Parts: sequence; C-alpha cells; structure tokens
Amino acid sequence: MIVYLNGDLLPREQAKISPDDRGFLFGDAIYEVARFWRGRPFHLEEHLDRMREGLAALRIRVDAGFYPDVAQRLLAANGFLESDAIVYAQVSRGAAPRSHYFPPAETPPTVYAFARLSDPPPAPQGGRAILADDERWSRCDIKSVMLLPNVLAAQRARDAGAMDAILVRDGLALEGTKANLFCVSGGVIRTAPNGPRILPGVTRGAAIAAARAIGRTVEERAFTVEEMFGADEVFFASTTLWTYSLVQIEGRAIGDGQPGPVAAQLCEVLSSDFTRDPGFTRG
Repeated sequence: MIVYLNGDLLPREQAKISPDDRGFLFGDAIYEVARFWRGRPFHLEEHLDRMREGLAALRIRVDAGFYPDVAQRLLAANGFLESDAIVYAQVSRGAAPRSHYFPPAETPPTVYAFARLSDPPPAPQGGRAILADDERWSRCDIKSVMLLPNVLAAQRARDAGAMDAILVRDGLALEGTKANLFCVSGGVIRTAPNGPRILPGVTRGAAIAAARAIGRTVEERAFTVEEMFGADEVFFASTTLWTYSLVQIEGRAIGDGQPGPVAAQLCEVLSSDFTRDPGFTRG
C-alpha cells in the first residue's frame, strides 16, 4: 500500500510518525473519510466543510484543500481509479515535547492519508444492534480521533454478536459508534438533529435530502429508546453502509423483523447517485 505523509507518497512500511506526535499522545487530531467511485467523490464539499470545521474547532492550522489532490494521488498510486474506494485523512497538531498546552505556532502539523477499497456490501437480511451508554465527550460534532468510547461500545457489540452499538444518552437513542441512526414511524423518518451530541454525517445529510426529494417527511429530532422499539423501521446511515436496516435491537425485533422498505429505497437512491455518470457529485 502507498500512503501519504507530510507531502510524500511512500510505502506504508516506510511511513514513520514521531512518538511525540500529539495525535498519539493526546488524540489531538481530526480525521475525514470520503468515498470515491472510479475517482469521483461522493459529496466532497460536505466532507471538506466538516474537515474545515473540525480543524477550526481544534485550532489546527491546516487548509483542508489538500485533501482532493492527495486523494486522487493515492487512488492512482494504489490502482483504485476504476474502483469503489475510500480515502482516509488524519491531521494532528504535530510532534512536540509533551505538554497539555499547544506547542509553538511554527510546529508543523502531521498530515497522513491512505486509500483502500470500500467494504463489501453488508448482509441483505439486516443487522442486529445492542444499546450502550453514550460516554463520549460533549463535542461529538467534531470528527476527532478520540474514539475510545466508540471502540469500547463497538467491541461490546461484537462480543454480543451484533454489528454495532446504539449510543444512548438521557434516554435518547442518538447514533451508532460509526453511523447515524434513523427510525421510521407512521411514514415519518426521524433522526437526531445536528449539534454537539452527534456527528454531522455526510451520508446522513444526503439521506435526508434524498428522502425529501422523493416525497418523504423527515423530522430532525431525537427519539427515545422506547420510540425506537416501537418504530416500523430502524436503520443506520454512513459512508460505507449507505442506509442499512436494523432488524433486531437488544434481542427485540424491530417492526416485522425484516429489512424495511424506506431504508432499501434510500439505499438505492444514494448508491445509484454515487455510481452514475459524472455530474452526480457536489464535489
């Protein structure tokens, strides 16, 4: 694999990052992941906007404009220009002697990126999830690398034979460890509103726009765990999943226990939008 590190493309085995890097020591870094079909990005501008907002919130002085060119270079170098692939990029405040306050302003940031093929489609029969207390920090809207609560909840889900955990705070089912969460009740699609409690998912936004474009009613408001259990459908939305039905949560069937039609319809719209001719993307 060829990766990108601080201006250079090189084999992953040769990429070296200082043990004093603040991303390693403090989780003082943000990341972004976009999906590409034959070199064309899905909603690239929204990804760049989110990266800019994260960098500004953490006060890391990097222009997110590096990403499009680096992504194309990585796709080409790894032979993915005709594939369905993702490009991950991470930016830390750089390497400096360990201190909680920021290092000198002239400290160069660390910019790392890699490309890989997208995950294979998930099983068509839908997935299972568990519930987990949301123990994340109060700025979940920043795509920070500080993901330990997500990691622990995701491992709990795996240990239980589930695909993911739904994070719950104050009785509200907010999102998965790596995907936004939706439910459908009486034909109305609901999802938690953007804000500090959830990540503003790019596919979340695309799914909302697609639903409204085909005449569906969407409410951006959080729903309780009990509302979720009583829903006709529950589904995730993410860069790698599009939309994906949850048919069982904590051992309880959702709806009739089968993948729902709304999630399937939105998945078809989003994936078709992704793979059609140039002009489909906003990037």
